[in-house]
This record gives sequence, structure tokens and C-alpha cells, in this order.
Amino acid sequence: MSLSRLSRRSLVTGAAGAGAALFATSAPRAAAAATIVPPPSPYATKLPHQIEAERLVDYLRMRPWSDNANRYKTADSESDEFEGLYTSVKWGASGHPEQFGNLAQCSSFITLVLEQAYGPASAHGGLPGYGWATKEYFQQYFKTTKRFPTAELFQQGFVETATALNPRFNAVTKPVNLRAGDLVAFDYNPNSTSVPYTGHIVMIRERKGTWSDPVIDAQVGSNVIPYVFEIIDCTSDPHGNPNIAGATDLYRAFPDTRIEEPADANAHWAEYNGAGYGHMIFYADATTKLFAGYRWSVNSPTPRKIADRPIAAARIDLD
Repeated sequence: MSLSRLSRRSLVTGAAGAGAALFATSAPRAAAAATIVPPPSPYATKLPHQIEAERLVDYLRMRPWSDNANRYKTADSESDEFEGLYTSVKWGASGHPEQFGNLAQCSSFITLVLEQAYGPASAHGGLPGYGWATKEYFQQYFKTTKRFPTAELFQQGFVETATALNPRFNAVTKPVNLRAGDLVAFDYNPNSTSVPYTGHIVMIRERKGTWSDPVIDAQVGSNVIPYVFEIIDCTSDPHGNPNIAGATDLYRAFPDTRIEEPADANAHWAEYNGAGYGHMIFYADATTKLFAGYRWSVNSPTPRKIADRPIAAARIDLD
């Protein structure tokens, strides 16, 4: 296995060593600086929907899991209810985490985040909004008669962005081109429209580099590149498993906010569900650079090929 990203530990260690050498030998400052200066790391501009998603997740993380304020809504094929409750994502006032809440699935979570950022003024406390992210928009362009498109319909809708049939989104066809705020959807079974779980949809938060496992990667193809992304989503299954023997350190490098480390080193890590941050791998064909598949987490042993689970990504067009 290999990871192509800058190691913070090696950077700190290298900097300390170079600094010690500088004082001990009085080496030229320019030469010493050249050995310790890391590559550029500019701050990326965040789009409104990413800011709203992070604000929600960050406030929810301040609440104990025992509050049940952040939960994944188990599907009920007969209604939109879950334990007598309906899908709900709530943004509260700044400084009041008790006012924030989430009870949603992946697609309804993303839909409500987009409505919060780009919906009509009523979704912004009376302040002017973009106005396009409405129930009617999603029903028209993602072809659903229900309140929220499914992940499968998001995936199909993102495919149509390439033919300009879906306004407000631009297609992103290659993992290497994914940016913060981009949405990636995949279809679990393209030959079925069965409910309740048709696929999954996530928001990109940051690209972390690549992480290769030749044995696992070969299951996707002989010529693929495994890109690691930090993502934002709402799921019943957190990304990663620190309880696998020998996987704890790898999990700590690519964690999920819905998994908590126990106080007792011999105890199992606790897993929760709902909205949060995690890490996934999206594979690219090394020749075409197009999506080739995905892996649910860095330490997941089961990759999925795009031929079996179609993938499509899109970027919000603010213009």
C-alpha cells in the first residue's frame, strides 16, 4: 500500500532536523529553507451549499449522540414516517447547537442542503435567496413525483447534465477534476427501481491524494487510480471500520465523525448514523481518467465497478 500525500509527521520531523542542522553547521539559509518548505496549499473557496452542510454537521457534532438529534431515517416504503416523524433537517441560530437537527436519508439530506443554500427567501428567514432549489425543480429535473429524488434519480440526472438537459448543474466526469462542493451519486442496481435504498449520494469536501492497495484495486481493473476524498453525507453505515484487526491506524488517518473511540483500548469503537464527515475512494481509469468505480472506505475490502454501480458527478452552477 502507498499514500501519495504530504506526511505531517515527516514534515515536522524534517523541519526540526533541518533546523537543528542549520544552527549546528550554519548552513546557508536558502539551502535549509528549500528542504523544509512544503508544497503550496492554498485555501479553496467554499460554495454556499458546502458552508451550510458543514455548519449543520459541526453544530450537530456538539450535541451528544444520546440526544438523537442526528439520525439516519430508516426507510418505510409505505410512508415518509420514521417512528412517527417525517424527514427533517434543521438549521438553528449561531451558538445554539440545541436548535440543529437531522433526520434524513442521503438524497433527502442533500436536497434539503441545496434548498437551504439556494431556495426561495422563505428558506432563508426572509432574506433573498437564489430561488431555484425548490421541490418543483427537483421533481421536474430529477423526474420524481415524491418530495425528494432518490440517489438513483440524482445519478441519472447528473448524467443528463452532459446533454444540457439539467440546468444549475455541470457534469464532472473524472475523479481528478472533483472539487469541494461537487456531488457524486451512484446507483446500486441500474436494472431496478426498487425502494428504499437505490444508491447513495455524497458531497466532496476535500481530495486527500491517493491510497493504493494492489490486491483490492485489481478487482476494479488493472489500470486504475484510487483517489481518496473526504466527503459529507448522511448514511446508516459510516465510512471505515476501526474494529478490523490491524486497521485502527489506517482508520485514524481517514476517520468518520460517526464513529467514536472508546475510553477502553480493548473495547469496540461505537458506530452511529446520520450526517457527518467520512472518507471514500473513487477510482479513475488511468488512461481515460473517467470514473472506474468506488470503495466505501479506505479500509473496505470490497470495491465496486462502475459497470455494476454507475457513477455520475456534478457541480453547482451559480451563474
